[in-house]
Amino acid sequence: MLPAGLVVGYNSALNSGSGTNVNNVRTLKIESTPVALLATVNASSEVTSINVIALSGDNLGGTIISLPAKTMAEVLEGEEPRRIADSYLGLDASAFVADVEGLLDVSFSAVGILGRAELVNLLKPIGPAELLLDSDVRNTEVDGATRTVAKLGRAVVETATLVDILLARQTDQIEAERFNHQKSVLTAIGNTVGLGIKFETEETSLGSLTDINSFFQRLISGPIQVWQFAATSVPGGELNPNSVDMYRLDNAEVTMIMASVAPTSITGSGISGQISVQVDSPFNNAVVSREIVRRLLAKGLNVALVREVPGPPQPVTRVLYVDSNVLGGIQDLAEFIGEVSAGGTNERAQGIDIQIVIGVTFAQFLEGNPDIPTTTVVTDE
Repeated sequence: MLPAGLVVGYNSALNSGSGTNVNNVRTLKIESTPVALLATVNASSEVTSINVIALSGDNLGGTIISLPAKTMAEVLEGEEPRRIADSYLGLDASAFVADVEGLLDVSFSAVGILGRAELVNLLKPIGPAELLLDSDVRNTEVDGATRTVAKLGRAVVETATLVDILLARQTDQIEAERFNHQKSVLTAIGNTVGLGIKFETEETSLGSLTDINSFFQRLISGPIQVWQFAATSVPGGELNPNSVDMYRLDNAEVTMIMASVAPTSITGSGISGQISVQVDSPFNNAVVSREIVRRLLAKGLNVALVREVPGPPQPVTRVLYVDSNVLGGIQDLAEFIGEVSAGGTNERAQGIDIQIVIGVTFAQFLEGNPDIPTTTVVTDE
C-alpha cells in the first residue's frame, strides 16, 4: 500500500485556475514539486547515504526518498559500469549530481552534500527522536578500528546519533545490510516532525528554495512521508565486470514515485514524439500502480504524472484524450494493460497527451500474469 499523502493528492496536484483556450479545452496546471538532493559524506570522503526530497507543492512538508549509495549509474553505451557514489570527487561534485539526476530522470533545485558538522546543524531543529533499528550499526573509523554507533532495538536518541548512523559504514559490510538503517533514521525524523515544526520565520516561496537548509526547513515544517527504493544486487558479469558491491533500482518503481511526488521536476526521456501519460489510480496500491507504469514504459510511453484518486474503480480502464491524433500511438494498448474504453475530454493537465484511469479490467488482466509484448521504439534520426 502507498503511504497516505505519498503521492500528490487528488485535490492538490492540479490547479484548475488556468482558464480555457480557444478550442474550449481547459488546461490544468500541475502544482510545482521541486526536489533536492541530500547526500552524506564521511570523514574518508565517501558518500554514505543518498536522499531525494520532494516538496508538496504549495503545502509545507513533503516526501523524502532514499536509495543506496552504491546504486549502479546510468551509463552510455561502451562506458564502464560504475556506482553513483564513485562519481563523487570531493570539491567537484558535478559528476555525482549528474549521475543521480540521470538515474532518477529529475532536475534538482537544491543540492546538499554534507559532512558531520553540517548534517548535525541541519537536523538540529528535530531534536531527540525515537529510533527503531533491525540490527546494530557499526562504523569503520579512519584508523581502521570498528565502533558500534547504535544498537538493535528501539531507543530515543539525540540528533548526533541520527547523523552518525547516516554516516556509518563498515568496510566489510555490504550495502544491503546497512540500507535499512537509513530508512530507520528517515522514519524517525518523519515521526518526530509529525504535522510539522513551527519556525519563527518560515520561507514560503518555492522559487527561493535553492539551498538545502531552506529546502529542508520547508520539508520539516509539515508532514513527511518516507519511501525507500527497492534495490537488487548486480551479480558479477557484463554489468559488473569487477564484481563490486553494486545495486540496481527498479525503473518502473522509480518512475511511479517520481511521477507521483515530483512531476514538475521530471526532465523526460528525450525521445522525440513520445506520448506523455497521466495515470490515475483509485486502488491506492503500489503493486497496481507500479505494474501499469512498467507496462506503459514497455509500450514506449512517457509516464509524466501519477495520482491516487477517489474510488471505487470503474469497471473498465478509461483512456481520455483531447487530440484524437494520439490514438495512432496507442492502437495496441490493450495488449499491454487489458481492456480499455477510449473517449474524448475537454480537460487535461499541462504537457499530458493521454489520461488513463485504472479500472477493474486492469486488475483482472494482471491475474493472468500476461507477458509484456515485445516492442521497438523508433527514434528520430
